[in-house]
Amino acid sequence: MDALFVDYVDRLSDQLLNPQKRVFVGYLASALVLALGVRVFAARTTLLRAPARIFSAGVWWSRSAKADYKIAALNQAIMMGVAPRLISQLAVATLLFEAMHVWFGGRPLVWLEAPGWAVAGAFTVVLFLLDDATKYLLHRCLHAWPLLWCFHKVHHTAETMTPFTVYRTHPVEAVLFALRATLVQAVAMAAFFFFLGDRVELMTVFGANVILFVFNVAGSNLRHSHVWISYGRVIEHVLISPAQHQIHHSVDPRHHDRNFGTVLAIWDWMGRSLCLAERGHEIRYGVTGAAPEPHGLKTVYLEPFREAVAGLSGLRCWRPVKMFSSLNFRPLRRSGIAILAAALAIVFEATVSGASSQDLNIYSHRQPFLINPFIEAYEEQTGVTINIVFASKGLAQRLQAEGPRSPADVVLTVDIARLHTYADKDLLAPVESAVLTKNIPPRLRDPGNRWFAFSKRARVIVVSKKAEDGFSIKSYEDLTDPKWKGRICARPGSHVYNRALIASLIESRGEEEAQAWAQGLFDNLARRPQGNDRAQVKAIYEGVCDVAIINNYYYGKLKRSDIPEQREWAAAVRLIFPNQDGRGTHVNISGGGVARHSKNKERAVHFLEFLTSETAQKLYGSINFEYPVNPAVEPSDELKSWGTFKEDQMPIARIAELAPQAQRVIDRVGW
Repeated sequence: MDALFVDYVDRLSDQLLNPQKRVFVGYLASALVLALGVRVFAARTTLLRAPARIFSAGVWWSRSAKADYKIAALNQAIMMGVAPRLISQLAVATLLFEAMHVWFGGRPLVWLEAPGWAVAGAFTVVLFLLDDATKYLLHRCLHAWPLLWCFHKVHHTAETMTPFTVYRTHPVEAVLFALRATLVQAVAMAAFFFFLGDRVELMTVFGANVILFVFNVAGSNLRHSHVWISYGRVIEHVLISPAQHQIHHSVDPRHHDRNFGTVLAIWDWMGRSLCLAERGHEIRYGVTGAAPEPHGLKTVYLEPFREAVAGLSGLRCWRPVKMFSSLNFRPLRRSGIAILAAALAIVFEATVSGASSQDLNIYSHRQPFLINPFIEAYEEQTGVTINIVFASKGLAQRLQAEGPRSPADVVLTVDIARLHTYADKDLLAPVESAVLTKNIPPRLRDPGNRWFAFSKRARVIVVSKKAEDGFSIKSYEDLTDPKWKGRICARPGSHVYNRALIASLIESRGEEEAQAWAQGLFDNLARRPQGNDRAQVKAIYEGVCDVAIINNYYYGKLKRSDIPEQREWAAAVRLIFPNQDGRGTHVNISGGGVARHSKNKERAVHFLEFLTSETAQKLYGSINFEYPVNPAVEPSDELKSWGTFKEDQMPIARIAELAPQAQRVIDRVGW
């Protein structure tokens, strides 16, 4: 419970300390500067008197404002219990991303020559437009649909407004806006990553969308205030001014259902709901026919449900509801607070039961069945409970979006490029561990000790046992020989495993020769690139091709599969460790690090150390058919039976550094 309370306080204070939040202190400060300017230059108030007008106790300490503060605090606690149970952005984005492969019959990457800044700019603008447009649509629905108005009316019962009035919302409305944000962000991410690949980035300032950052610095917090700022007739057709939003809160019938927009006014302009801020407006805030006690917590939280039920029975929720007149709220105020306190306690307990401060939370790109043996061994050894969140894509974006609130302690992934992404986005914490330094060679860990390799996988060549000329293959470069035309199978070149191989070729032979190799291999393909590494071995077994490049552990999993047919696939090929007379066989890694905002860093480091121990390193070999990174641990007997090999000694971090060049090579070849 203590840890949960600390988490609650952290999240509450995060509203003021996080630049991604509307009431970040920096935005409040800029709003104050603008408000002072308006009072001094437009209202002709002296600089000494202006603060008194801005911070009037009649506004900031009114019954309406006090209710705002209570609602903000209570809603934070309620959403701590509700939000984790809503569908996640990652789940929706992953579903859409995978579905688009079916809808489009593959993955047609576009705009390949566009610079990174252009892709990032396009993503940032499109995401902003989608976000702002859907906010307008949902806001309009909240006013137009009686059932929804019952809950949205809570926001409009504010009779004085401060920047914290933005949090005066019913939890039902908060859930609707959370689901809206999940859907919009998931659609944008899925579409952009599908068509534009890993080049997609959000342009940010201090972690906030650059467009929203400018909007917030420009005085967004004055929308909920008594400071009248109009942008003029022309600009107010494009951007919603603070004065326009104040008109939206007006009780004057002329202003009802006007100015639903958040940032852009163009949606209201097109929807015929735009109202410009003219001089001489006298604005009174609130709702006509509101409850006798609109600021009581019972009214705020429970009456909307009562009205909604009445509305479903035929009553119109946006008109005065007669039942209010029969209620004496004063005696019920304390009982209403007691009810909410009890509900809050239930939320706290539900959240506590979902996770313990002693649990270790892992975000993993590796499928659960691949890491379960390690998890079980560690839990048995330490008694610590481990929770796993698995996703093949999007975890870095999720971790970035969660920020300091993230529950993640450890990140596990495959391929150095993905590890580099986490480090580059500053999502991993530096670790000081003598055990990790001893067990992992320098070339297999980050110079800043943010990520570490836990296993190695060799990119090997498999050849049909029926292909007698297969014995002539000694290197990756041999695969460009014209005699292999129509005899090679491969997965898409943009997959991280092939991209890493091309990066190693760029390191050893230069970009020009690496592109010539990729072109030669592509020209020799027997079919269009498709499937995973298992599918390439199956294709050889079926006679589609004679040669393929795979990660070694796929061969092991097929050879030891419980499915007889898969064992037949493995029996149809033999392994070649290429480039033994030169730089050695290319290897990649699986690895991980400690999440930057882990609440359990000491335990997280201990888990990483366990993964480099003899126990875990032997599990990597015996279960996953991967090679140990710890020099003191020998490969498993199964791996030894395939033969020893010399591996490429290039620093593994270079693969990540060269990945953008490798992707350009792949795009130019069309692989």
